[in-house]
Amino acid sequence: MKGWQRYSIAILLGLALGVGGAWTKIRQGFSKGAIAIGVWRTSLNYGTTQTDAFTRASVAVRGLLALPSTETLYWSATSDSDGNPLSGSCTYTMSGGTIDARWWSVTYYDKAGYLVANSADIWSFSGASVLPQEKDGWTVTISPVKAGGHWLPSAKGQGFDLTLRMYNPGDGFRAAPEKAALPTLKKGECA
Repeated sequence: MKGWQRYSIAILLGLALGVGGAWTKIRQGFSKGAIAIGVWRTSLNYGTTQTDAFTRASVAVRGLLALPSTETLYWSATSDSDGNPLSGSCTYTMSGGTIDARWWSVTYYDKAGYLVANSADIWSFSGASVLPQEKDGWTVTISPVKAGGHWLPSAKGQGFDLTLRMYNPGDGFRAAPEKAALPTLKKGECA
């Protein structure tokens, strides 16, 4: 093998490893300033000039125009409470209570980060959906089959992610973000 061929192979291999490693790191999500509470993950280090390159790239890949964490927090859930990837073929129970924010929502996305078409035209559950008698505790069923009560339709056979947005987090959250009361996510039966 000629010298220039070895150099070309080495350069291509280096580029492939570098790009592959960077892409993997970016897809993993937030690293600096990361907080994990149950199934939910976020970072308090986005939307500012001090944000590191990997966090900026992750925001660019996973969400357009992310506001700074002082205005909105974006939590991501990619697995259930047992650590298994979320599957649209399974039924999940998401339960929660009061979330310390002016307004909040949980949105269902496919693994590429897009809303999933469904016949019910439902993609999200928000604080506005909580009935007065549910202020101390609400439950949403996530499943491919319509459920009674609050329901988010899932796409059978497809993985998914959930994004919890907290707009204008409250003073209690700001004082101790690592102690926030966030919804739980438990897997039930799978089809």
